Amino acid sequence: MKKALPFLPAALFYGLIFFLSSRPLRLDIPLAQMDKLAHGAAYALLGFLLAVGFFRLLRAPLKIKLISVVLAGAGLGILDEIHQIFVPGRTPDLLDIAADLAGAVLGLLLFRWVFQKKRRENGP
Repeated sequence: MKKALPFLPAALFYGLIFFLSSRPLRLDIPLAQMDKLAHGAAYALLGFLLAVGFFRLLRAPLKIKLISVVLAGAGLGILDEIHQIFVPGRTPDLLDIAADLAGAVLGLLLFRWVFQKKRRENGP
């Protein structure tokens, strides 16, 4: 259980995403892209939190950690869209999955930028 602790923030945040997508949504958004931006922003945070977990827990090469974050973010986005099939008033959307994936990658890149910068400041 102690090993899973680095993933707790990501799990809690995904729980929030899942909870919110369990609710019928009635928003009159003037721009359809606003929905995609919301997906991207949410999954950017999720990608960052997943990176925290994978980079702390996995003792693997960098490439494996990067792929793990991207696959987990994509998988969770797909799972959420499948879940919406069963929620009245919600519909799955392939473009939402694309926005989720882009957001997860952005979150991963932000994580790498923040921690590379920290590493440079703190020295080797």
